[in-house]
Amino acid sequence: PYELAEVIYVDPYGNLMTGLSARSRDEKITINTHIVSGARTFSDVPEGSAFHYRNSIGLCEVAVNCGRADKMMGAVIGSTVGVN
Repeated sequence: PYELAEVIYVDPYGNLMTGLSARSRDEKITINTHIVSGARTFSDVPEGSAFHYRNSIGLCEVAVNCGRADKMMGAVIGSTVGVN
């Protein structure tokens, strides 16, 4: 399947939708200088921590528990996403 390794949408809460298919929770992704691990849901990580998860349409999305991933990572639409 076609994948786009960048941020394609920033929602009103600051979550970063990528153009990548959902990653394994064991796989890490990088946005700018931030390395992000996977989790199942917000409550699986401490408050203020970033994580990636499978969103409702099967794409890899990055969020921060009780925070904004866009502000934390300095990310905007078009920011490159690396897969580690």
